Amino acid sequence: MSSASRPGADLAETPEVWLREHPELASRLVFRHAAARFAELDPRIVFLEADLGGGADPFESRHPGRYFNLGICEATLVDVACGMARVGHVVIAHSFAPFGVMRACEQVRLGMAYGRANVKLVCDYGGVAGAFFGPTHHAVEDLAILRAMPGMTVVSPMDGLETVQATRAMLQHDGPVYLRLGRNRVTRHDVPRGPFELGRAQCLREGEDVGLLAHGEVGVAVALESARLLEARGVSARVLNVHTLKPLDEAAVLETAERTRLLVTVEEHNVLGGLGGAVCETVGAVGLGRRVVRVGLQDRYDATAGSHESLLAGHGLEGAQVAERVLSALPRPRMAAVGPVTRRS
Repeated sequence: MSSASRPGADLAETPEVWLREHPELASRLVFRHAAARFAELDPRIVFLEADLGGGADPFESRHPGRYFNLGICEATLVDVACGMARVGHVVIAHSFAPFGVMRACEQVRLGMAYGRANVKLVCDYGGVAGAFFGPTHHAVEDLAILRAMPGMTVVSPMDGLETVQATRAMLQHDGPVYLRLGRNRVTRHDVPRGPFELGRAQCLREGEDVGLLAHGEVGVAVALESARLLEARGVSARVLNVHTLKPLDEAAVLETAERTRLLVTVEEHNVLGGLGGAVCETVGAVGLGRRVVRVGLQDRYDATAGSHESLLAGHGLEGAQVAERVLSALPRPRMAAVGPVTRRS
């Protein structure tokens, strides 16, 4: 029995306590335990996998009759998921992001989105989390693709607790959902947060100079670190966790734009079509004169061999790097006395 399966806190009732008991688990593993626990509460939930999992998977071990590993055939995975949803199941279809979204794109579009199937496509390896596996295992276009599909809900949680909350919410939601996760990063944010609700962004930190809008483990972590560095330099940053990219909380985006002098989006995704694109669309549609700086992958594939962290640094996705961009982008009169931010070693 794995350490996360031993008797202890109830993940469904006290997820904060459960996560403290299992500090070693990355969000993609937290998701697996959450799915297995919520399946005990809803017998309609089934779990389909594309050559992932294994004997220690909590869903497979606890619900063997509702777990199906279909092998390396993502298109079939989504087709089968849509068929099972049609007869009343709540279906989780799990794969890597570049394969579940792009290799099976036609099936996701026609079966899930057009068919309004009650399928939850959950994918690991979002962004460049695949790191040294190279561009074949990076997902830098997935959010743009699925944001453009009518009826699709797109979610990217910021840490382990929000992964549990998002898993519960998507299983209760009637309709197609894409849940995007990372790989091996372990993230726990000790910040005040309200109840999780699909389509409702959360303000994690108040500020009036710059609005940092972010999603996902990397995006939110970088935004929070950047806000702390900016505060030390006399710059006040509002941090908005936009965990749901679709439907976008446009009211929260516009509120942040009205309260601050500069908007900065931070995400582990191409700057085209993801959160940066969504914020620009929202601000531009109402004619609000606010500059938007988009921090993310600069419309290129990264064939660099290295760690996840080294790839992020190469794309400017570090707190100090984002802080530098904020300092250079804010209007000069308020920033004249502000010195450079020193990157941590």
